[in-house]
Formats: sequence, structure tokens, C-alpha cells
Amino acid sequence: MSWLTDLFSSNVANIVDSVGNTIDKLVTSDKEREQLKIKMEDELNKLKITQLEAISRYDSEISKRHLADMQSDSWLAKNIRPLSLAFLTVSTVLLAYLTIFILDESKIALLEPWQDLLKTLLITVYAFYFGSRGLEKVNSIKTAAKKNNPQAKG
Repeated sequence: MSWLTDLFSSNVANIVDSVGNTIDKLVTSDKEREQLKIKMEDELNKLKITQLEAISRYDSEISKRHLADMQSDSWLAKNIRPLSLAFLTVSTVLLAYLTIFILDESKIALLEPWQDLLKTLLITVYAFYFGSRGLEKVNSIKTAAKKNNPQAKG
């Protein structure tokens, strides 16, 4: 979820710096300046905590959704993610084959708008499917290491 954190916190430091520079111009005493700077840092810390809590809730909801899917009696609910991955992969390979070997230039131009959509969907599904699996594996390894060695940091 680093992209979500980056999305919300990338400009926070710039905003704090610009507000800090404005305060430096308006406030004359060093004591006032330090008090305002401490308040701003507290607000920034509260914002970061709120962001982390939101990310945690988001991850928890996704995990709950996956768990509900796997506990479902529906075959489709259990297999929709692998089926989506397979469909998009086959579609991409088919599109590549058609554009290289079968279609002429005029018909290839008709496929161009779909290429961006297919590319975006495929990247999203691959990142979600394989990225989340990798993250789960890393977390399980860390958990196992902590159980085996409670003194270890991580």
C-alpha cells in the first residue's frame, strides 16, 4: 500500500515547509515560532497516524472480503481472481498474436484504444494477485521468525 501512503503524504512535507516559511515571515519571536512549529509537527503526526489507520482498515476489509470469498459455497466466488488473471492473460496473448500475424494496419488501429485498457487491467490484476501473495508470504515469514526468536526485531 505504499502507493496510497505516497499519494497522501507526498506533498505534506512541502505544505508544512511552505506554511513554516509563512509563519517565519509573520511571527517575530522565537518562542512563538517554536510553539507553532511544535503544533504543526503534532498535526503532521496526527495526519500520518490517521493515514496509517485508514490503510490498515482498507487492508483488513480486503482480507475479510477474501476470507468471505473462500468460505463461500460458490465455485465462482472462490475462483474469480484466478479466472480474471487467466482471461486477461489469454486476451493479451491473443491480441498480440492478432496484431503481429493476422490483422492489417487499418484493423490494428481499431484495437489501439483497447490495448491501454487491457494493459491497465492486466497490470492491476498481476500486481494484486502476485503482489498480495508475496506480501502475505513475507508477513508469514516474519511471524514465524518472531515466534521462533521473540528477541528478534522486525
